[in-house]
Amino acid sequence: MAQMAGQEWFDELFSRINIEEIIGEVVPLTRKGQRLWACCPFHSEKTPSFSVDPTTGLYYCFGCHKGGNALTFLKDYEHIDGREALEELAKRARMELPKMAPRTPQDDKDAALKEEIFKANVAAARFYHDTLWTDEGASALKYLYSRGLKDSDIKHFGLGCAPSSGKALYEKLKSEGFSDEALVKGWLCGEKDGRFYDMFRDRVMFPIINSRDKVVGFGGRVMGKGEPKYLNTSDTPVFSKRNGVYGLNFAKGVGRLDALVLVEGYMDTVMLLKQGIRGVVATLGTALTQEQIRLMKRFVKKVVISYDGDAAGQKAALRALDMFEPSGMDVSVIDYPEGKDPDEYIKAYGREAWEKLPRYKPAKYRMIRAEDGLDITTQDGLTEYTIRCCGILKGVTNAVEYENYLRELSLKTGYSREVLARQAGMAPSQQTEPVPRPRPQPAETLPTELEKAQMQLFALASGGKIPEGVIRREDFDDELLASVYEEERAGLTLSDIIQTLDEGQIERVMRSLNSLPGELTTEDALKLANELLETIRKQRVSDRINELTGRLATASGNEKDRITRELNDLLLRL
Repeated sequence: MAQMAGQEWFDELFSRINIEEIIGEVVPLTRKGQRLWACCPFHSEKTPSFSVDPTTGLYYCFGCHKGGNALTFLKDYEHIDGREALEELAKRARMELPKMAPRTPQDDKDAALKEEIFKANVAAARFYHDTLWTDEGASALKYLYSRGLKDSDIKHFGLGCAPSSGKALYEKLKSEGFSDEALVKGWLCGEKDGRFYDMFRDRVMFPIINSRDKVVGFGGRVMGKGEPKYLNTSDTPVFSKRNGVYGLNFAKGVGRLDALVLVEGYMDTVMLLKQGIRGVVATLGTALTQEQIRLMKRFVKKVVISYDGDAAGQKAALRALDMFEPSGMDVSVIDYPEGKDPDEYIKAYGREAWEKLPRYKPAKYRMIRAEDGLDITTQDGLTEYTIRCCGILKGVTNAVEYENYLRELSLKTGYSREVLARQAGMAPSQQTEPVPRPRPQPAETLPTELEKAQMQLFALASGGKIPEGVIRREDFDDELLASVYEEERAGLTLSDIIQTLDEGQIERVMRSLNSLPGELTTEDALKLANELLETIRKQRVSDRINELTGRLATASGNEKDRITRELNDLLLRL
């Protein structure tokens, strides 16, 4: 990304931005000393390894090694480019963007391509919708009517029809001036041997609109018995199936939501929304991803899994529960009776009946599914069911919920509460939240005593905890730490310096910043600095002694005498 504004403007921007607020909107932060900790929003984990330092305005994850400042966080989390992230920060800080410096030719080319794809998607959505009302779209319109949709519903959701002819969309968009590159890279059209064709043919079309209200892709349901049943836009410069959900634009537009309702398909989304159910979204032709979970978590803290009631849907719901578990979200599951899907159920029984369906907590739903494939009227079936349920209860950390499930299981199986508690491995006195175990550190990455001392010394200096002159550049063997230390002394802020470093360098700096044993007073910090300097001095002397001892074995004459004298001097300094 090219230099975009003067340093004074950036200094003012970052002085107004509170990184704690920005990251706190995504994950709950817990303060430990001067830093804040959370489970990382960039990867799945149960033990917090994501650190935020409000003083420096930096963050770092010791699990996936992502780190940076508020600008890099927005870029990585929102999947937007640097300019968009900068615009968002400026908006938060209520600052006017300065005149942008010239971008590179490649920057301009990439931005122009994305903008053209966005416009082509809008034009395609309009074409598909218009086609629905023609003879070419008659079968698609009949299908939508058969599902219970009215003209007003079809228009509200922007549904359409991809004609069966091979290149109708291509010819339409070309006539409007769109380039072959945009149509192919936007996955609207394909190309083979110089011949172009439409990617979607003879399908009911659902436009996919992102959280910024841009048409980013399409889902198409085949008419008749063709395969695949659903075809989705592949990854493009403006779209990633892993990072979005269908229906989010409608969820955003209804005011404050308590929860999102997660369904499996486009039509389930449309039908539930049509019935007045708020906040219905669906995955985009992929299994549920952590990226989609993080996206949903930006808008709500609760999710209701509303998958089909058949065996496949039930298995998918169990997988979804496992995926949601590290997120800390409040998740529940609807178990549709008679194998119905959400669309079938709400059409058969109505919204009021749907709202009365139980929302099962994860452990309860897993216990319901534990009976699948078993005949619990037999002793073997009952035993296996009980063992499965006790295994599920091992994961319940809430004491009250655990007690409720245990009583319920005792009534159903006839086993005493004490027997079940022993099988579950959780006696009543142990019904407390487990203490998180620290993330094990790979042996090869553990710093030596000398490296650890220098890392802590760097953290003390960078945090302004010790007076000028206590530390010198020569106290660092690590050239990166020495360089950053010198740049900070010259007046640059750590937030500025971090933008010039690569990912590996950021990791090393952040590891050092997080190496202190906790909150320190000025007196304690100075005392620790002197101890660290003494450790560094002694370690360097010890290393030199080891080196000279090795050389002494092969030395002779004057060289041997010189080494011996130096060794004696060094030994006196230890």
